[in-house]
Amino acid sequence: MKKTFQVLMVAALCLFATGAFAQKTIKLGHFNSSELMKRMPEADSVQNVLKDYAAELEAELKAMQTEYTRLTQEYEAKKDQLTDLLRANKENEIRGVLERMEMFQQNAQVDLSNKQNELFTVVIDKIKAVVAEIAKENKFTYIFESNGILWYSEDSEDITPLLVKKMGLK
Repeated sequence: MKKTFQVLMVAALCLFATGAFAQKTIKLGHFNSSELMKRMPEADSVQNVLKDYAAELEAELKAMQTEYTRLTQEYEAKKDQLTDLLRANKENEIRGVLERMEMFQQNAQVDLSNKQNELFTVVIDKIKAVVAEIAKENKFTYIFESNGILWYSEDSEDITPLLVKKMGLK
């Protein structure tokens, strides 16, 4: 009898615990960050800063290419008149400019990518903060990026309009 009572109590506790967990509703939401960023003035200013920075890097690379072209043309025009020592010196000078140009291109790509990450971190942090506010205010359990990978989902609520409103965007 005592064992039966213990088994019934454990079963009742399991049923109660399962029932308590089952009562929590899950509310899903999603948003499109690309659409949101298109509307954010901060994202526009970040794009402008990146364009200006890329233009500076391109101008520097173009100057190096001009120098390389000038040195190569001078060398080709005078190479038959140069001594072996001067010819070797000019060839080394041309090779050095070419190596600097290649190194600059590699570093510029990395630097531009780092600058982009640095600048967009501010925008992304702002979006994260507003998403967290909306999630708390509207009792969302999960909010997903709409273009992210999700293997299975029933309908979820698009909160992009709420984010746009909360952030005062058009």
